[in-house]
Formats: sequence, structure tokens, C-alpha cells
Amino acid sequence: MDEETTPELQEYFSKMDRPIPGQSLTEDPDTQQPYTEAPEFTVPQEAVEYLFDQMTQEDNYLPLMDSILTGTTIMDATKLLLFSGFNEGKWNPDLMLLLIEPTAYMIMGLAERAGIEYEVQEDDEEDMFGVPVDRPELSEPSELSEETQDVMSRVESAELPEVPTQSLMARPPPPQPSLMQRQA
Repeated sequence: MDEETTPELQEYFSKMDRPIPGQSLTEDPDTQQPYTEAPEFTVPQEAVEYLFDQMTQEDNYLPLMDSILTGTTIMDATKLLLFSGFNEGKWNPDLMLLLIEPTAYMIMGLAERAGIEYEVQEDDEEDMFGVPVDRPELSEPSELSEETQDVMSRVESAELPEVPTQSLMARPPPPQPSLMQRQA
């Protein structure tokens, strides 16, 4: 562990339920994990279309916009979407890296259409999945990849659900039970 890691964080990591290194080599070969099989998508454009369709479904769109509204950065949301797709066997790590730019622009475009101010990434973040990332800006569309330009045109023309706005004086929603309470 790094010297900068706090004792609380070290304790949290020690309690995490995760496989030990090499555990996959001892698993039953008949029980395959989704990410160990052939990916569902191998063409970037098909994966971008799938992501766009998933993001614009009302069940996914509203929570995504709500998370951006509450301070989740664009790159954090991108990481979450792409890594969960990898874990589900949708794409391999190489395609996942190719999807970073179009996915980030999709989320930024959707947030702009909803009138939500967003932060692209924390100031101290310099890489994503171990790869250096430049801060994307929406100012020069001609410099974007073909997939990203296509995504931006789809975002502009999409029929999206309305993001509910809430008054500052509105009563807060009832608290959700914590995961610890649900396990009981």
C-alpha cells in the first residue's frame, strides 16, 4: 500500500470481498465469467450505439443525470459505464479504451441538453485505466473521431426524458436503507 493511504482506507480494503491473485486459475473451467468469453461487441460503432441506447433509456438516463447533478465527474461516470460493460462481457479491454472518448462526449452532451453543469474530471486526475487522458472540450467538433462526431449528432437529435428539477425548499426524499441493513 502507498504511504499516503490512511489506516481507515487500509482497513476498508482488507475487508473487501475480492478474489486473491491467481484465483481465476483455480476456478472450474466449466463455470465461465462473462468477461472471459468472446465479447458481444467488437466494432466500436456498434458498441457506441449500444451505449447510447442504454444511456437514453429512461431507467438509466435519469439516474445518470442525477449522479452528474450531484457532482459525479464525467470521467468517473465513463469509467463506471465502460468497466461494468467489460464485466458483463460486452467488450474487451482494448475496445473499452477506444470507447472512452465517445462515451465521455455522450455523457457531456446529454448533461448539456439537460442543462446540467458538470465537471469533466478532478484536477488531480491524470489518467484513466492507467492511460493518460487529455481534458476533452466541446469547442472543436472537427477534431473529434468519427464515432464521437456521430455520437454528438445523435445526442442533439435524441428524444430524451425530462430531468425533474427540485426546489431548494422541497422536502428531501426518505433515506434509503443502507446495504448493511439489507443484508440482515
